[in-house]
Amino acid sequence: MKKKRNNSIFKTEGVVEILEITGIVLAGGKSSRMGKNKAFLEIDGKPLIERNLATLESLFSDVLISSNTPELYRSYKEKVVQDQYIGTGPLGGLHACLEEAHTEYAFFVACDIPILNPELIRFMASLTEKGYDCIVPRTKDRIHPLFALYNKSCLPKIKDFLQEGHYKVIDFFPQLSVRYVKENELACFGDPRLLLCNVNTPEDWLNFQKKLVGKE
Repeated sequence: MKKKRNNSIFKTEGVVEILEITGIVLAGGKSSRMGKNKAFLEIDGKPLIERNLATLESLFSDVLISSNTPELYRSYKEKVVQDQYIGTGPLGGLHACLEEAHTEYAFFVACDIPILNPELIRFMASLTEKGYDCIVPRTKDRIHPLFALYNKSCLPKIKDFLQEGHYKVIDFFPQLSVRYVKENELACFGDPRLLLCNVNTPEDWLNFQKKLVGKE
């Protein structure tokens, strides 16, 4: 069921429109396939997590880091939120950060998504006014639950799933009011393969860099 329309999602600071949403970088993965922490892979000398945090800071009223290794992120000003349900993957991060967030909606992005398009994120944020539980991109091959907006209304369902030992994020989507952002909508902001590209292995990272050079 859709909830009532939220008319207070935007506030204006000067000429910059700041979204009354919490932005969250998921940095809790083990990076086992990459062989090193993906959050600190660099583009033009700047770690991915710093690039993503900077983008989220430019968009949202509050920004958090989701990680169970807070010592790695002591140099950043953003609060690091640790999972309450350890060993449950991204779903545990969603739960802990939605609990922590002071806004109705939170935008989650995995730290291994190298390039964030602010206008795409703003478009997705505009859809929250319809009151969906979740707003998430869907391409031909998959759903992208770690580049998505979640309402706090998801918390009871997430908690139930965690307690039952179910940790796959998209498995609880049938119980939600979900707005899927379709590929033709994504294409208005660029190549969906780059917009939603994530890097899990050295080969992924190399292929991404080749695509990036091809776009320059």
